Amino acid sequence: MAVRVKGKVIDSKGVTLPGVSVVIKDSQRGTLTDQKGEFTLDNVKETDVLIFTFVGFKTQEVVLGNRVELEVVLDESIKGLDEVVVVGYGTQKKGNLTGAVSTVETDKFLKSRPVTDVARSLQGAVPGLTISTTSGDLGTNPQIRLRGLTGSLNAGNGAQPLILVDNVEIQSLQMVNPDDIESISVLKDAASTSIYGSRAAWGVVLITTKSGKKNTRSQVTYSTNFAYSTPTTTPKIAGAADGPEYALAAARRTNPAATTFGTVGMYFTDESIQRIRDWKSQYGGQNLGNDMVMGRDFEIKDGRLYFYRPWDAEAMFMRKWAPQQTHNLGITGGSDKTSYNLSIGYLGQEGVLKDKTDKFDRYNGTFSINSSINKWLDVNGKILFSKSVFETPFSFGGTVYDPLYYIYRWHRVYPYGTYEGRPFRSAVTETQQAQMINTTENFLRATIGGRLKLMEGLTIDANYTYSNTNRHVRDVGGKVMAWNQWNGVPLKYESYASATYDRVIYRSLWNELHTVKAFGTYQKELTNHSFKVIAGMDMDISQDWDQSSERRGLIDMNLGELPLATGDQYVGGSRGHWATQGFFGRINYGYKDKFLLELNGRYDGSSFFPTRTQWAFFPSISAGYVLTEEPFMKPIEPVLSSLKIRGSYGSLGNTDVGTTTFRPTMGTTNSSWWIGSTNMLTVNTPALVPAALTWETIRTLDFGADAKLLNNKVGVTFDWYKRTTSDMITTGIQLPSSFGAAAPRRNYGEMQTTGWELAVDFNHGFTNGLNINLGLNLSDFTEKITRFDGTLVNGNYTGKNLGEIWGYETDRFFTKDDFNQDANGNLLRDATGRYILKDGIPNQTRHESGWFFYGPGDVKYKDLNGDGTIFTGSSSLEDHGDLKVIGNSTPRYQYGVRLGADWKGFDFNMFWQGVGKRELWPSGSIFIPGFNPSDAMYAHQMDYWTEENPNAFYPRPTNTGQSNNTQNFLIQSKYLLNMAYLRLKNMTLGYTLPKTLTERIRIERCRVYVNGENLLTFDDLSIPIDPEVGYLRSNSPAVTFGRVYPYRRTFSFGLQLTF
Repeated sequence: MAVRVKGKVIDSKGVTLPGVSVVIKDSQRGTLTDQKGEFTLDNVKETDVLIFTFVGFKTQEVVLGNRVELEVVLDESIKGLDEVVVVGYGTQKKGNLTGAVSTVETDKFLKSRPVTDVARSLQGAVPGLTISTTSGDLGTNPQIRLRGLTGSLNAGNGAQPLILVDNVEIQSLQMVNPDDIESISVLKDAASTSIYGSRAAWGVVLITTKSGKKNTRSQVTYSTNFAYSTPTTTPKIAGAADGPEYALAAARRTNPAATTFGTVGMYFTDESIQRIRDWKSQYGGQNLGNDMVMGRDFEIKDGRLYFYRPWDAEAMFMRKWAPQQTHNLGITGGSDKTSYNLSIGYLGQEGVLKDKTDKFDRYNGTFSINSSINKWLDVNGKILFSKSVFETPFSFGGTVYDPLYYIYRWHRVYPYGTYEGRPFRSAVTETQQAQMINTTENFLRATIGGRLKLMEGLTIDANYTYSNTNRHVRDVGGKVMAWNQWNGVPLKYESYASATYDRVIYRSLWNELHTVKAFGTYQKELTNHSFKVIAGMDMDISQDWDQSSERRGLIDMNLGELPLATGDQYVGGSRGHWATQGFFGRINYGYKDKFLLELNGRYDGSSFFPTRTQWAFFPSISAGYVLTEEPFMKPIEPVLSSLKIRGSYGSLGNTDVGTTTFRPTMGTTNSSWWIGSTNMLTVNTPALVPAALTWETIRTLDFGADAKLLNNKVGVTFDWYKRTTSDMITTGIQLPSSFGAAAPRRNYGEMQTTGWELAVDFNHGFTNGLNINLGLNLSDFTEKITRFDGTLVNGNYTGKNLGEIWGYETDRFFTKDDFNQDANGNLLRDATGRYILKDGIPNQTRHESGWFFYGPGDVKYKDLNGDGTIFTGSSSLEDHGDLKVIGNSTPRYQYGVRLGADWKGFDFNMFWQGVGKRELWPSGSIFIPGFNPSDAMYAHQMDYWTEENPNAFYPRPTNTGQSNNTQNFLIQSKYLLNMAYLRLKNMTLGYTLPKTLTERIRIERCRVYVNGENLLTFDDLSIPIDPEVGYLRSNSPAVTFGRVYPYRRTFSFGLQLTF
């Protein structure tokens, strides 16, 4: 007789458990417990067995018998390692893993706080994973590296892991809505990644999106978030008179007789600098409007322009707060045969630009369905869609410069105002008159697949995925009208933009990826033995093409279209394709859940390589030993609940070598030869590719341990690894010039990445309902070249630790007492003009020039080799003079700390993240005072040496000629940037309303929260930059360092609803 069964599921402390799966054994019928932990099932027979499963708890089977109401108590998993983890082509119990796999607690890192970017949310969440951005630009895709930064000297993308969403590669995580993510696994060692082949040489980030569950009622979720962002830090330009005063002093260093310093049409003298001070005393604080008055704010004198009125360009160009909003709607559910999930999302961000505000909008949609056709066939399908639109004003300063570069470039008296109602030439003027560059990117992916259940334990899965990415850019320049003070006097109101900017460009890029996967899985459980075998194949075929069309001479810049221009036309384009195919297998064996073994193998083929070497076999092996399954460990089980030690070793090939590395190619360029009106095309000589050139091989050795302590309240995971990249492709042996071509490359180099990772978590519940959790992760790595032909310390050589910075050790500033003086105390000079050092003081003449001689207030370096001369020697390992390794730009001891608690509907989460050790020697005016005196000086640089300020931080003013390695700023220890930091990355306080209130309006769950991102930062930086900048090189010129789009601090309010 079939009856209706009602019940409640609780844990051992009596706390109700929502979301527990309740399934009738040997059927597809079941349900999930609601927020009260209650469930109802119809048509249940007395002989039926109900299976209760929930992550972190032991599975329990209950025979119904003659009962119609049940109260089921689930116990926490004894091992604490029964969580199911997504791995390559399947899942495994965490307790059975033998490879290095980390999982992201999505409930804590994604679902409990507002996340606009998946990659940024992973920063500090996974040990060994390095996330960095070069600026705070809207819509930028962070750079992701795993267990190192470089991987191989020949790897174009460094140690960048393969990013898979639902087991298929995706180009950018910006295309993924964080709200759609169900789970994230990070596969680190060769044993875990080898099943994916050569494209996974640096690891895999495996993201699984949400799907529906069968036998669940339809559920609607809605979440929204409103936020405001403000810059974390921005450069502060020096005072209106202080900056020009430094610049004039630097000019006099070059020419002691100089009375005037000029830049971009503006001139400074001692008199004009005093006029700037007088202007501030007389007019400072008054509201004078933006229109400048001749004679008061500026004047023309002796044929030169002098400006006196200071401006705050940042306040004119940037707003302090920029809005942001997100909306997500999801519908999920399922019958006994079909499940579905539908979601749509929107993200809208505005930037900090005040005029012609930059914007980023993203639209996401997903739909998935899974249906059981019969007992032996399931079919499934999934569609992912993403569209992003980025708008930013055209930059008349050049596309390689950040939009905010020029705001921080000039002195405070640079004329940002108007004269006679018309603007002066400035970045503000250019932005106000600019058109918007529109970049639209569309992503569409469709997957169809199925599963055959051939017999008990044997299934075959197959699917096909089509991915299409296209990007379209409309880039319209034009002309800018302004008073062009750059050209001096007479002051003219004119169009000054380069003719190359008076144009319209359309750029388009398309990419298609076809992915086929098919594999079989056989699983068998015996009394003491468990077996699982996977075998299959996959194939990727990618093709891409792009084109650009440009026409100059716009009729009207407000109508920037190709037919509405009259000048020269330029077109370009390219096409490319690649393919990979692999056959793979994996065998898992377990004995009494105590001895674990995994074997992997993949036969990989890639079109990146020539036919003779396109295929290679890459194996791996891993094993684990669960010590706590031994009887002698039972007495300490309450203290040491579980302990597993494991190890792995395997190899992979590297395909991140470029499509032409193994192929001789001939480029084309326009020559200087003309026949009639035709510019003749030149075809360049191809590079030589030796026949023996082959794959780079990456071998990884990993040892790890997983432990649960104090009745599973504390979890600890530790890994040590060594990754060796051998047969690294390097430049060949130098050949004589008579050879006629560059030396062919060869497989010669080798490098090693060595590191360790630690993760600790703690969870505890109190009898009063308070639950707390703590998470800590810490990791470190070094990359070392173990074989390379090279001897120069500023290049690559055997024994080099990548990222190392060679420089001088700073001693102090020179003082007058270091030099010989006459009877009147005047410094003596030799015939060349150099100051004469006293005996015993090492000379630095090798770093002097025709106008620069070291004197009081200049930097004195240490003579480490004791030869009396400060010099680099031949800059080789055998002769590096006084140079030494003074730092390393590799981020060391990266860490994250998470604190969380919940009590009676309230929840609190705090996440700290940082880097323990990292140095940087950059370039540009923010870093080096006097780098280019034409540029602004900055407030932090005003502590410079004078006779009245001998204990200053910076040396006496000098024009370094836009060099970051000269004179007083030779690479040295004193000004090396300490990039270590600790940041309060995120803090969230939320409250879930009592269900007794929300049920009255048919709301199952209602949570409100407030959140802050990048709230606090602790560092020891001497300049105003964000410490996260510059892990990896930016495409921007070095001079823009520190003058980039700011990182953001965000405050938000959010709402999450479930119906």
